Amino acid sequence: MKKIFYLMFLVLLAFSCSKPKEMDPIFGNPDERISDTLLYVKKTLVDAPYGWKAYTTTEISKGGYGFYMQFDKNDRLRMIADLNKTTASEAKESTYRIRQIMYATLSFDTYNYITMLQDPDPSVYGGLPGRGHGSDNEYDYVKTHGDTLFFQGRKFIKPLVLVKATAEEQTAYLSKKLLASINDVDAYFENGINIVMLNKANCEFTLNTSAKQVNLMAMIDGKVESVQIPYFYNLDKNMTLLSDSTFDGEKFSKITEKNGVYTLHALSGKTFAIKKSNDYLLPPQYKLGTAITDMFQPGVYSYASYLPLKTWSASYVVDWNEYVRLSKTSGYNLTVGDSFYNFNDAKKVITMDGYIYQGNTRFIGGYLMNYSIDLEKGTIRFLSIKNTTNNGGIMVPYMNATFFKKMINHDFKLSFITDKDFGSGIQFTSVEDPNYYFSFAY
Repeated sequence: MKKIFYLMFLVLLAFSCSKPKEMDPIFGNPDERISDTLLYVKKTLVDAPYGWKAYTTTEISKGGYGFYMQFDKNDRLRMIADLNKTTASEAKESTYRIRQIMYATLSFDTYNYITMLQDPDPSVYGGLPGRGHGSDNEYDYVKTHGDTLFFQGRKFIKPLVLVKATAEEQTAYLSKKLLASINDVDAYFENGINIVMLNKANCEFTLNTSAKQVNLMAMIDGKVESVQIPYFYNLDKNMTLLSDSTFDGEKFSKITEKNGVYTLHALSGKTFAIKKSNDYLLPPQYKLGTAITDMFQPGVYSYASYLPLKTWSASYVVDWNEYVRLSKTSGYNLTVGDSFYNFNDAKKVITMDGYIYQGNTRFIGGYLMNYSIDLEKGTIRFLSIKNTTNNGGIMVPYMNATFFKKMINHDFKLSFITDKDFGSGIQFTSVEDPNYYFSFAY
């Protein structure tokens, strides 16, 4: 509970600059007190002429989510949210109620962008089947502080904080300026490697847009440390951070942009410029499946003149050439095309789509590989491979007969490399036989 109320007061630093005036639920006869509080909350919500900026967090995904809301006296509201491009640009109408449950409670009783966070269908907005992201749709009124209303979720005890918007902010939200801000922020952080130098830690900075978290990771005193901080987007390419976690001696409150430079702000008053780097600061075992998820290996159909790559060992090339030969001569007359790998660190699964060609007709072979990572040793172990499509079933025996028989249940050391034709990549070098190695580009 202490963390929840600490979290609530953080937003005042970013949102509220008026002289604080607090109002707790009204004292007196319990029935009269509840009745007066219900009237007060409803009137306060409706009387804000330019609506409200708001945020909440979730129990399962641990993300932060920002909103613009405008309430009317007929129990209807309009809402903008930073969940995706649609919610950030299209105001959604729904209904609400201020009612007594145990306290004065704000209920979102028809589908809107807040209840979207608890949608049980993961295809709608991710989350877990049947549970969504773990969000409330009923919030008990807690208190007023200046122009800020504080509520608390009834089930997950997460805060919902509303701050009065200005006329300028209302116009910006309703004219798709939030979407423009989100697009600019995402484009900046998706491009290249982001780093930030804190007090003694040189950190890699990752914006996890699907989880709505800022990730900081650094080597501190010989040990890799990391923190995940929920965030939500504001207007003007700014972001509010929602965590009381300490990292390298600091707690962080927001990220701002000025003249193309993004700055991380700490509650201590210190600021830290976020910069670009040509290289990752941490070794690849900490990046594979997290910062680096999608990788690529060229095939002979499109890149015959580039193969074999200089980052493949001679012994791997022998296996590769045999794989290509078996594909061509084993009855289907197939030409090996490009392969695309998606690494999922949470599940330790590689989803692979391999292009194969019969003449100029392209087919896709689907595969799943399981793997494990040893962070201390910096190694990966490939545990299994299976096809997920019939076309993949044709190719798996050729893989098992060649390179995969030397990969399965063997450890491979990970290292960053640069290929002169395909750019940045990771090289996989057999621990058992260091003369056997191959690479994927990313």
